[in-house]
Amino acid sequence: MKTAACKLALSLAAGALLTGCGQLLTPVRLNAADVTPRVDYSDLAAVLAEAVDDDGLLVAKALKASAERLDSQLRLMAVTGPTASPHLLADQQETLAYWYNARAAWSMKLALVCDCPKRLNESQLTTRLFSLDGRDMSIDSIDAVLRSYDDWRVEVCSPGVTMCRARLPDRPFTGQDVRQRIEERLSEFVDDPQRFVIDVERKRIFVPCVLWQYRNRLLEAHRAAYGTQGANLTSALLPYVEGSAHRRLQDAIGYQPVRADRQLLPALQIEDWRIGL
Repeated sequence: MKTAACKLALSLAAGALLTGCGQLLTPVRLNAADVTPRVDYSDLAAVLAEAVDDDGLLVAKALKASAERLDSQLRLMAVTGPTASPHLLADQQETLAYWYNARAAWSMKLALVCDCPKRLNESQLTTRLFSLDGRDMSIDSIDAVLRSYDDWRVEVCSPGVTMCRARLPDRPFTGQDVRQRIEERLSEFVDDPQRFVIDVERKRIFVPCVLWQYRNRLLEAHRAAYGTQGANLTSALLPYVEGSAHRRLQDAIGYQPVRADRQLLPALQIEDWRIGL
């Protein structure tokens, strides 16, 4: 595992939006005037290789050192995308990989802008505007695109820099591998005791909000598939995960799933620091 100091920065946001402290949040702008659109994630690959550790956590010092390459990737994505250059994305899988890579890259950029406190106002990470796909977007608007897919796992498994979201990847997504990796990432998410918290003593499961919002859809699908009544979210998730994640859920059958409090899980995924309940 790579090592590094835990301080990083993130003073972000959107137009006229305010943080909880009343600070005006301004858009993040990068000059992409001379950039020619193309699909190329090599700069992102270099940043992920240097700045993300084996647990999917940011390495602050390495991320700072990779800031120039990260900006280069973001300038390219500012003029490339499903709206700005649809002819460059061959199919829906290439488009999905684009959104996943954009979310990973911009999450890291916003972490750099912010100085990475252990806790931060959620709007600082999700609502600040930036240039992507030839228009103003935010992490929230990327999530809205992901939410429009038929598969609920698309949003749940998208990469981020907070402990309530799926981990950052070790390499960019491609159209050839994005769907398979989404299936793998769901098992990783459920198997991660820092992100999907199971309280054995109180027999509760703290379900991250990004997954909790799909509980009714999951329960309805489970009833339709198995003709059973009274199943809870734990049972409904079992068919979608494998290996140790499946065993972890099985061991928690009968536990009460509850929505994880946003105040407990907004910490940045920075190496050498873990959240606890």
